[in-house]
Amino acid sequence: MAEIEDVPKEDTSSVAEALTFENMYFALLGAAEDFRISKNPDIRKSIHCLEAILTLNPPARVEVRTRFQIAQLMWLHTKNIDHARDHLKKALSKVKDLTSMEELKLEITSLLASVYMAQHKHSEAVKLINKTIELAINYQFWYCQMCFQLAKANMDLGNISAAVTTLAAGAEYAGRINAQNTRLLFSLSQAMALLIQRNFDVADVILKEVGAILENAEQSGLALTSTEILNLKVYHHVLQVSEYIWQGLIKSARQSLKQLHSCYKQLTQLDASNVASTNNTAEMFHWMNTQQLFLLVYVVSVMHALQQGYTDKAESYAKKALHLIDKQRTYQNDSLLSSYQLILLEQLVLTHLLKGSTSGAIKELQKCTAVYQKHHHTLKHHRASLHTALGLYAMALPDSLDNALAQFNAALKYTVEPEQVAFIKLNSAIVHIKQELPPEQLNSLLESIEPGKMPNKCHSLKASSYCIQGLAALVEGRMKDAKSKLRETLVMANKADLNKLTSCAFVLLGDIFLKMENHRDAIEMVRSAHDIANRIPDVALQMWSAELLSSLYEKTGDGERAAEYGAVKQKITEKCCGDVELTVNSPEHCLLQWLDSEFPPSSMSMV
Repeated sequence: MAEIEDVPKEDTSSVAEALTFENMYFALLGAAEDFRISKNPDIRKSIHCLEAILTLNPPARVEVRTRFQIAQLMWLHTKNIDHARDHLKKALSKVKDLTSMEELKLEITSLLASVYMAQHKHSEAVKLINKTIELAINYQFWYCQMCFQLAKANMDLGNISAAVTTLAAGAEYAGRINAQNTRLLFSLSQAMALLIQRNFDVADVILKEVGAILENAEQSGLALTSTEILNLKVYHHVLQVSEYIWQGLIKSARQSLKQLHSCYKQLTQLDASNVASTNNTAEMFHWMNTQQLFLLVYVVSVMHALQQGYTDKAESYAKKALHLIDKQRTYQNDSLLSSYQLILLEQLVLTHLLKGSTSGAIKELQKCTAVYQKHHHTLKHHRASLHTALGLYAMALPDSLDNALAQFNAALKYTVEPEQVAFIKLNSAIVHIKQELPPEQLNSLLESIEPGKMPNKCHSLKASSYCIQGLAALVEGRMKDAKSKLRETLVMANKADLNKLTSCAFVLLGDIFLKMENHRDAIEMVRSAHDIANRIPDVALQMWSAELLSSLYEKTGDGERAAEYGAVKQKITEKCCGDVELTVNSPEHCLLQWLDSEFPPSSMSMV
């Protein structure tokens, strides 16, 4: 708890009244502190003691500081953030008329901004900080703190350009006062905002500059501890891996991911002597605590493994991370944990679908809706992803293509992110191809997802576009065009370690060679597809390639191998059919009907 200044000597009607107030004030203040720091803290009684001070009609300075202390306790230890906000607003209204209390005003402003953001009133937070930030220019810690807060509030509002500007100003200020750790934190945060804005070129410049500084930090005599350097390196590698994942360059991400794991391992092995490097208050910032970093390393590892198609590895990482989140929820329940949880659950949905478990997928989807019910604000950022996942789930079921399209159309209402929109449209095109739309209708859709119309620098989406264009050409009998598109898919997929896409292209090329009676090349292509499908694994591709191999070997007179692959296909089919039967009869299956209501009905979210 912040220390209270001595009660100011103000005019009172009598010395006795002043002494009585001082005695009561210090008695209550002492009792509040005792309750707060005792072996078994009693925060409620501590707050009651402080509230009792306000009934004594204290001087304005004492009232301001007492209200601030009450708000701090409520913010840190209770769920009464509405009451905390009210105390802070009253304190702020009084402190503006008092002299020599500028730093307390900044403390109050910063905490009130945090409260506003916790209540998802980000516009209020932006207005509040903008009114006060110039006052903070002479208080190094508070200026940096408010720059970070202002940037975060603008990010949450979607004002990415404003956030980038604020973070650049913060980096320039921190450099001017020689706060090197904080300067690099601002620069990396600016790079993160630019990546979210998909301004990859400018973000790359910053990442390269920071990377060079960190690599030479010890030799150049930069005033940073090993802990600070490793924390910054983890942040830097997370951004690099994330950029590669966004761009679908999975092979390129591999080295950065190894470095990320290495830096995090070193970070956990450092002793406490490396924690503080300076008494400079402007250097008292860090990106995330160790537990948060641990979870983030898992999250990016899951996403990387899944884009490679390695479903077992992705599932293993995701389950470990979710277990850690459950453990952390016993002592904290912040929005970051909810975001991590939803990202991991969404990734698990995809792993279950790839492994042919629709029942596992719908259970993870139900867990997502349970998180939304508890943390309503998360739906704003994740609703499009949920509808997309439901669409993919419907695609894996028989006779549910209409449901898949309905979910994809619902998803498009809740996102403007170019990569997400393109991903949804690509999957919608697959549904339309399966539905055998009239050529003119299908061509209009295919035109909208041509490779050249994919988001800039997104390698995986462009490769996927070539694959779907090749599939459409194959269905329409345009074999030369289909081969050209699918060979381009293979080149791009191999370059980036996109194993599922590679397998898809191989099996489609095999189908083309089969139709052309080129059985030798067809077998070579489909066996390659089947090997990859087994390795990653992907059940739909396993079944598809096994069926084609059975047909090919039958045509070439190899009855034994034809029977072998026919049995493989039959075994997978029976397993999937049994799983689908369980799925469509489960209560969670009715999630497919959720399209327009604000939240999934409570009957769908069995917490």
